[in-house]
Amino acid sequence: MKKVSIVLAGGIGKRMHSKTSKVMHKICGREMLFYATDAVKNVTERVILVVSPHINSEALKGFEVVYQEAPLGTGDAVKKAMPLISSLPDDGTIVIVPGDNPLIREGDISSLMDFHVKEGNGVTILAAVSENPAGLGRIVRIGNEFVHIVEESEATEEEKKIKEISTGIYIFRKDLLIEGLSQIDNKNTQGEYYLTDVLGIIAHKERVGIKILERKLPVYGVNNRVELSIATANIQTEIVERLMLEGVTFINPQTTSVDYFVKIGEDTTVYPFCILEGKTEIGMDCTLGPFVRITDSFVGKSTKIQYSFVRGSYIGEECSIGPFSSVRPENVFEKKVKIGSFVEVKKSKVSENSKVPHLSYIGDAIVGKDVNVGAGTVTCNFSGLEGEKKNPTFIEDGVFIGSNSTLVAPIILRKGAYIAAGSVVTEEVPQYSLAVGRARQVNKIGWVKRRKD
Repeated sequence: MKKVSIVLAGGIGKRMHSKTSKVMHKICGREMLFYATDAVKNVTERVILVVSPHINSEALKGFEVVYQEAPLGTGDAVKKAMPLISSLPDDGTIVIVPGDNPLIREGDISSLMDFHVKEGNGVTILAAVSENPAGLGRIVRIGNEFVHIVEESEATEEEKKIKEISTGIYIFRKDLLIEGLSQIDNKNTQGEYYLTDVLGIIAHKERVGIKILERKLPVYGVNNRVELSIATANIQTEIVERLMLEGVTFINPQTTSVDYFVKIGEDTTVYPFCILEGKTEIGMDCTLGPFVRITDSFVGKSTKIQYSFVRGSYIGEECSIGPFSSVRPENVFEKKVKIGSFVEVKKSKVSENSKVPHLSYIGDAIVGKDVNVGAGTVTCNFSGLEGEKKNPTFIEDGVFIGSNSTLVAPIILRKGAYIAAGSVVTEEVPQYSLAVGRARQVNKIGWVKRRKD
């Protein structure tokens, strides 16, 4: 083991104005920090995170973690990680990356590593040329020789004009890093220990190499929500372009939001104003949108969804959802299910070839095959007298439910039963029976005329 990565993620991120740690803000459904870990996890044998104690440890499972109790700067953060790599030989390699730069990729780190080895550097800096370097550390040279990196808060007016900046990504030989860390202090305007000061110390005795990043980035670190939105737009474009190259059609990619973990099958078409979130998986030959939001759900092949919300549910093959449906969590729809206009379904199973075409609420129900649920049907699953308990409705195969029916749970409609329109059903309906649960019609002849007179 000769290569270790340290990801610096201990900063508070005051400019985010948030109770959430900066590196845990999400970009396309994934915490910013993990884009940084992706960049180094295949380049080095180990990845160590230096984080704030305010970060939920559950989110960091699987990583080696050390906590920076107080935000005393990048130099202090690296010091916290050093005891974890005491077994690394003195000539071992340490890659240091900031956790707030989600646009750096594995290829950038691999290329920097190759450069570092080829040049035989003691330290190598990944630099960039920025037309707007405000807030970034400037690289000061004499001729081509590195002198030091100056932070914005410490820079002179002349130094602030320098456009060559540090990305905050470095490769160190271990013994040089230890030596440099032992000599830095916090005598600066921020009262912090700067890792950049280590570079100036090392430059007096060892070669400090500089490699310019081969591609332009729109931001070189996320420090506020404006920069967060810029990084998000960049990563969103990458995700959509990858999916298009894999066979997905986006009618208007600029209006679509697709999270990092979303999977979409070939020949699926995504119309404008769709939002696909979380760990959603869409099958082949589906049609989504316009105006669809799907979160943490599975959608089977050849299903069509328009103008609807789907959350935490399983949608089978060849289903039709919408327009204006609300599919709440914990639903399972089998093949060829139709959930139509202005229908809400919650925590229910709807079996193959059953239909809820319009204006209905189905909650805590088990619906069999070939069932037709008429317009305006409601499953009354909540009495309000049993705490939060929701009562179940069981509708067996082949049941026909007339329009504007009210099913008062708990209740069972047996196979092939027929519910007359406008019924309030409170008791079990036997197989192939007609249930009529409404007041008998009475016509009062001439009542209207008499009333008006």
